[in-house]
Amino acid sequence: MVRGLGIASRFLLMFLITKYISLEFQGEYTLIISTITLLIIFFGFDFYVYTGRLIIKESKNEIFFLKNMLVFCCFSYLILLVFLWIGLNLFKLDIAPFWLLYFLIIFEHLGQEFFRMFLALRKPLLANILLFIRTGLWASIIVFGFLFIEDFTVTIIDILSLWFICAVVTCILGFCFYPGIEKFFKVKINATWIKKGIRVGLTMFASTICLKIIEYSDRYLIAFFLDKREVGIYAFYFQLANIINVVIFTMYISFLYPDIVKGVYDKSYSKVKNTQKTIKNKTIIIAVFFGIGFALFSSLFLDYIDKPELNDNIMLYYIMLVSTVFLNYSFTSHYVIIGEEKENLIFKATFFACIFNLILNLALIPLIGIYGSAIALLSSNIILLLLKRKYEKSLVALWY
Repeated sequence: MVRGLGIASRFLLMFLITKYISLEFQGEYTLIISTITLLIIFFGFDFYVYTGRLIIKESKNEIFFLKNMLVFCCFSYLILLVFLWIGLNLFKLDIAPFWLLYFLIIFEHLGQEFFRMFLALRKPLLANILLFIRTGLWASIIVFGFLFIEDFTVTIIDILSLWFICAVVTCILGFCFYPGIEKFFKVKINATWIKKGIRVGLTMFASTICLKIIEYSDRYLIAFFLDKREVGIYAFYFQLANIINVVIFTMYISFLYPDIVKGVYDKSYSKVKNTQKTIKNKTIIIAVFFGIGFALFSSLFLDYIDKPELNDNIMLYYIMLVSTVFLNYSFTSHYVIIGEEKENLIFKATFFACIFNLILNLALIPLIGIYGSAIALLSSNIILLLLKRKYEKSLVALWY
């Protein structure tokens, strides 16, 4: 329910920006949000994979994991400071005040880390409450303005400022409710543990970069080959389809993935397969539900938005809908590989899918426009599923 409010508010924000401002603003907003998201991923270094796996495996030393993870983050944020400063000045970007961007990235990343750690601690309700504050509350405030304040308007800086405030609140609450936080200053820093986490994170970080290139590069390539209006159209349908990913992860994967990892540790193939089957079945049910719902009501809300370009590209949604099914299916094998601590196999799968995605985007966007990107996304997710499933089978075969 809590996460549902967050999903609804982000969707309504996208909907209202498109209606009351413009597709060009939607395109610019999408590019900036995508850039911030990528920076958060880049400087987070996927250290959470290491800490999350240990929390599931050991179910103790939670405060040790948090403190040492934060020590790593401090070094990462220093590098971010230099990188962001040079980047903004080198390319003469005037997106927002430097310090707003810098601290937004820091607190948004910390908020993500609390979300992931609370999931690993089997506290999904608290995790999703924090997630709503971080990703849904600021969107809800802007949506309220559009709906109930006459002549309301919003700028990119307004959006980033509200996002920053909510990210700070999330981090404060995360610290307050974290188990054993009263022992924070008593726990020792373990440099060896941090170094090992960096080694583990390095492989997963490379995999995540490849995955995010698949997810975000199309928008930059569309902007390069076409224009921001086309980015806005593509982003509209992508975010609409991405609601399915959010729902599936929130309602099922976030609750069930620890069972897959634990099943791997226990070498309980039946437990792993039953959990995978549940995720796959729910994915299909949710995808069919959203597909039918869109078919029934799309004309109603697209007419309300009154942007003919969206009506002309409605098939984008269905291509992306199918793409989300293959992506979520791939996660059932993904967590088996994580449990086996074979992150290099995840990198191999995502790297190959990433290269294939870029080639298809470069070839298809000039030929068939934004539909080329949608086809590239679908194709790369199919390849990702097939490769991860292949690696999963090879690992499970060694259990017997």
